[in-house]
Amino acid sequence: MISAKERERLQNQMKRDESKIVNIVLQNAQQVAGEIEKATHQGIYMVDGRYYGYEEIKEINGSL
Repeated sequence: MISAKERERLQNQMKRDESKIVNIVLQNAQQVAGEIEKATHQGIYMVDGRYYGYEEIKEINGSL
């Protein structure tokens, strides 16, 4: 569950033209959302410092 402040921040980011907001479903069924900083051959780095390796990811934005 995200706070109202975090929800507002995400909504503002999604309104930007060049937003890189994604929804990620992990192999353990946990769902996360955030803005991508960069994607490499190893995984996805999020702006807030989180990292998800491709082996952890089940879907990104509803696609396998």
